Amino acid sequence: MKALTVLLGLPAALVVGVIVLFTYGEVPGIAVLAVWLLLLFVTVAMLPKPALAVIALLQLAVVVAGGLFVADQARKIVTALTTTAGPVDPADTAALAGAEQGIDRAMGEAGFRLELHETEITAMIQDGLAESDAPLRNITIDIVDTATAGVGRIDFLGEFKSGTMTVRGSVETTIEAGAVQVDVTSLEFGALNIPSIGKNAMEEAIDGLLERITDVNELLADTGATVQSVVIGNDRLVVTGVHNSDTIITSQTLLAGMAEQAASAGSVPPPPRRQLEPGVVDGTSAEGDTYYVALGDSLAANVGVSRAGDGYVSVVHNWLQQRDGETYGLRNFGVSGETSGTLIRSGQLDQAIAFMEGHEVAYVTIDIGANDLLGHLGSDDCSVDFGAAACRNRIESSSEAYAANIDEIFRRLRRAAPAATIVFLRAYNPFSLGFGAGFEAQSSAVLDGFNDIAAAAAGSYSILVADGFTPMEGTAASTTHMLDQPPDIHPREIGYDLLAVAVTVAIG
Repeated sequence: MKALTVLLGLPAALVVGVIVLFTYGEVPGIAVLAVWLLLLFVTVAMLPKPALAVIALLQLAVVVAGGLFVADQARKIVTALTTTAGPVDPADTAALAGAEQGIDRAMGEAGFRLELHETEITAMIQDGLAESDAPLRNITIDIVDTATAGVGRIDFLGEFKSGTMTVRGSVETTIEAGAVQVDVTSLEFGALNIPSIGKNAMEEAIDGLLERITDVNELLADTGATVQSVVIGNDRLVVTGVHNSDTIITSQTLLAGMAEQAASAGSVPPPPRRQLEPGVVDGTSAEGDTYYVALGDSLAANVGVSRAGDGYVSVVHNWLQQRDGETYGLRNFGVSGETSGTLIRSGQLDQAIAFMEGHEVAYVTIDIGANDLLGHLGSDDCSVDFGAAACRNRIESSSEAYAANIDEIFRRLRRAAPAATIVFLRAYNPFSLGFGAGFEAQSSAVLDGFNDIAAAAAGSYSILVADGFTPMEGTAASTTHMLDQPPDIHPREIGYDLLAVAVTVAIG
């Protein structure tokens, strides 16, 4: 009888433990299993045979009933996940229209701030379900505020087409190198709470569901956007970021003001004189035993001049060869439109580091960050008042994301080239035309503070800082293409010469 009681007690403990595990979580499930087994062995040791017979029968009943319950729940889950035929509830047309208008507006801005109400997110997801073969009939989103201001979570409730099961859960978002990561923090199918040990497998099984919940992230990923912040709360999801674009001015007010200033100025002051010789490498690479490696955005990529030899990278390369009396190889990995986030995740940083680890590198230059901020400065929110709440939110989001990204970039560069001279080039202000407008001074103050973020991080990794900001102040009308139609933030030859001089001064 003792052996029978133990034999029945083990599966009974397992069944009860599994039910508690999938109902209340891992810790209660393990605790119940442990307590059951402890009591089982104490009971077997202390109780007489008649009592053990009763306990054995009870345990048999637990095994049968519990097994039937688990089997029934499993059957319902399988039925729910495999039933794809059936109607989908229609999306709320007004909410869907509001979401689409907000998205269209954000997609048209170089620096965007997308705000969606939970009803609009629900409508977007529901509209997506109607165009798929997902097993869900509807999903409802609920944004829940937490104790921390501006920080919340997204709860969701879905009903399956089978009608036999619902799914509910919660997701949280984090940002890694400008991409939104969505993590499922809880997941319940009917009465079963899926523990963390089974979430990954279950997430794969309901891939269509999670795609719908993260639809906003998928949308932004399709545009190549860099997300700088996601704020969840007050029934809203607010996403701030920038698009990978060289067009930074979307504010018609700002464009009109620039045109008026240019017209009233009459003539543009002459540009400064060139100080350095053009580069001898009219491309992005040259062979050598020791290399100069460049990373960055459109400045490193020579946008704004007709030949790469007039870009600051090639000019600096030529200066280094003349100064040191050596022939240096060159590898320029610059990509136009790059942000600090895309530099990390799109491959440029990885490619540069792989090259640096396999070659002798004497010098490294990097310019990155202008595209993280300038799109916001050229938006409607910042065109009138930099102190406006919407503009401040954009700047703060950009600054926080940039601080995290630039620290990772500097850390990885220094680790890849511990003996190299690494130089960071501060961004210039293309809005500083020299006409004396209030916007020029305000934008310069913001950008200079933004540059300070990278300068502070550079000190931690023994990275030099080249002042590309000050020489360009008040000269953008003649040193850049900002007065072209449409305005172009990129330097002319003389602008790149000024940036190259800044790098040479930093190197010494």
